Amino acid sequence: MMKRYLIILPLIIFLSIGCGDNLSTSTKDESASVTANFLAGTWTAECVDNTTASTSTKTVLVFSAAADNLSSTSTNYSDLNCVTQNYVITKTLSTLSLGTKSTTAQYQIMTKFTAVVSSITLEPKTSNAATSLNSTPYCGITGWSSGAQTSIAGLTCGSISYKAQNAVYSDLIQLNSEKTFIRLGNTTNLGSNGYPKTLYTEEYYK
Repeated sequence: MMKRYLIILPLIIFLSIGCGDNLSTSTKDESASVTANFLAGTWTAECVDNTTASTSTKTVLVFSAAADNLSSTSTNYSDLNCVTQNYVITKTLSTLSLGTKSTTAQYQIMTKFTAVVSSITLEPKTSNAATSLNSTPYCGITGWSSGAQTSIAGLTCGSISYKAQNAVYSDLIQLNSEKTFIRLGNTTNLGSNGYPKTLYTEEYYK
């Protein structure tokens, strides 16, 4: 049976691995910019293992052709190599709007963006995962079923409170100077302006 603490991993996109990096207030500019054309398409992070829990996680970001919608899918696996799925958390954002640009002290470009939460769902992929979720009951829900997506928008699940449907979502996209990968802000650590103060270490590549 899946260990119960495995189901309370924080949302990566959005659900992400590792500690965040502190943001710099440096405004030294770089020529590279985050644009809708650049973001459009699929960005995939590497499989990240958790040797303590004997699990792994992989996240995929999909920006629409106009980059005004974003779907983030984070899959938790019951092995260290991202093979056997435990559960999947999917977040979809709409009306995404890119904002102002600045850079970190390491000359990596950050762009603010806002969007609206369309949905946040959790889907157990095995009967053991569903049973573990129901026994908690996770997010206060007792109807978890393998292969069925259930909305967790607006709910508190473990130590994480998820935004409600249609809520405003504020985040950062960081682009390295070589334009080879992007990173996202740690939305569990927000500043007074509503934007993340740190960045997740997870890197997404096209």
